[in-house]
Amino acid sequence: MNTVEELKQAFIFKDVPEGVLKLVAGAAEEMSVSAGETILAPSGSPNALYVIRSGTLRVVPEGATTPLIFGTGETLGEVPLIDGGPIQGTVTALERADLLVLRAGKLADALAGHPEAGYQLYRAIARSLASRLRRAVGMLAFSKQRQDV
Repeated sequence: MNTVEELKQAFIFKDVPEGVLKLVAGAAEEMSVSAGETILAPSGSPNALYVIRSGTLRVVPEGATTPLIFGTGETLGEVPLIDGGPIQGTVTALERADLLVLRAGKLADALAGHPEAGYQLYRAIARSLASRLRRAVGMLAFSKQRQDV
């Protein structure tokens, strides 16, 4: 499978036109990690988006005890890609994982001269983040309702 096809498999890119994904694919770096390897930690500011091509990653958000599990086709690092801030947790590979890494600087270079492509890409990222936020708020509301019963 080529990089454009792999990007299409990620929910975040499902509505991004193929021409834009070709630009994005040109900026992507391949990365493989072994089981047990820490990929991201709170002390780092990756300024990158990670697309999981294969494998499973465990994310432990700062201050949390329950890990989140991310797998093939999912993404991490949307917020640090946008705001340049630190990652808010530790990400460790549970098994060998192959990733595509989209670094902010390299992505900006690939999109330079293509403002419409940049708009479409960052709008897709914003929609994905909004969807996650809605889901999280819904889960909090449901949890509160259950506590009130």
